[in-house]
Amino acid sequence: MLRKIACTAMTASLAVLPILALAAEDPAEVTAVVAAVKAANPDLKALCQKGPDGIRKAATEAVMGLMTAGKLKGNPQAIGGEAGQALGRECRG
Repeated sequence: MLRKIACTAMTASLAVLPILALAAEDPAEVTAVVAAVKAANPDLKALCQKGPDGIRKAATEAVMGLMTAGKLKGNPQAIGGEAGQALGRECRG
């Protein structure tokens, strides 16, 4: 019984491993989105007060602008998500 549980746990952890091994988006593209959000929102404190929805909207607008300008090559959803996380970390200090 214990052996079966250990085997199941190992199989489950191996199934998750490829997800964790995915490469992050290009840090330069994430930085570009963060910079674009900051340029469009010079009062970062006000943006932070809008919470996750405000940050998400600002990051989406920045990604769309950079994609339209041909400045992003990666997955826009992933880049925006990583930029939003970076902005959230800055908001939390």
